[in-house]
Amino acid sequence: MKKSVLLFVLISLALMLAACSGEKSEKSSGTSKKKEAGVVEINFGGGFATEEPIWLFEADPSLAPNQGKTYKINLSQFRANADRLNAYQADQINAGSLGQGAAILSAAQGIKMKVVAVLSKDTPGVGFNSAFMTLKDSEINDIKDLKGKTIGISDFKSPTDMWVRNALRTAGLDPDKDVKYAITPIPAMTDAVKSQKIDIGMFPQPFGAAAEASGEFKTIFNSKTGVPFDEDFLVMFMHPDFIKDNKQAVKDFLADYASIVKYYHENGKEARQKIVDNTKKVQADPEIYVNMTDNNRSAYINMEGWEKVQDLMLKDKWIDKKIDLKDLIDTSLLPAK
Repeated sequence: MKKSVLLFVLISLALMLAACSGEKSEKSSGTSKKKEAGVVEINFGGGFATEEPIWLFEADPSLAPNQGKTYKINLSQFRANADRLNAYQADQINAGSLGQGAAILSAAQGIKMKVVAVLSKDTPGVGFNSAFMTLKDSEINDIKDLKGKTIGISDFKSPTDMWVRNALRTAGLDPDKDVKYAITPIPAMTDAVKSQKIDIGMFPQPFGAAAEASGEFKTIFNSKTGVPFDEDFLVMFMHPDFIKDNKQAVKDFLADYASIVKYYHENGKEARQKIVDNTKKVQADPEIYVNMTDNNRSAYINMEGWEKVQDLMLKDKWIDKKIDLKDLIDTSLLPAK
């Protein structure tokens, strides 16, 4: 009798462990369950700036005809890359936005992801280039004046960090010794400069346009000062297993996305007005936001730029060796141009 009871207990424990193991395996894959009669939920982790094409899924659902049929996008916002990646690894999101360099760094650290599209480009002389601004009456008038100063950046090993480091080098400064850095959320950058918690900060749109309109700021350099080539500086990533399990839904989503990016690029003012009217995403004066000059926009990946960014990362020892970019990037899911 005792042997029978013991055997029953052991079998029960084995079944429980197997069930737990199965749950863990499903969670770690980054897949999501299909709900609402085949509609796949895309849990997308975004940020607070430069993500207008994603915001348009909410602002004007008619621009995304496949939404609600094969997929549904759930958008959550995170302060910085690290927060987003933590949520991704915890299976809270299966897609998101990420800085170009951060995507390379993540892949080098063994994080499974596929870069599938571009949210925003930073192109020399085309559209807006993110501005590094200080107070108008500041003693800082040139990059060389930043020696001993504190620079506000959105995150370490981010596009902002790369832009700063290489701009400092153009003035003969050592980015590791001659300045200090303060991690500052983009929406807080304006107040941080005004209160002199930092001496200079990075202003993407619409914060750059608002700072210029105030008359209180001046630009010392921009994102292209030290990185003078086309960057896919903000990209979209997805979990490889999620793509594999939901390939048609992903393709439908990216078809809608590519169409939205094209619409936004050609009708920026109209599109931004829709975002103001129909969402709560904009943290700037609506009139300034609607009429601002925006970044260059295209959903499509520039592989040459990726090679150059990776070379800069090697130079700064952010990575020990090159990764296979073709393994990180999947260009097959977007529709043909």
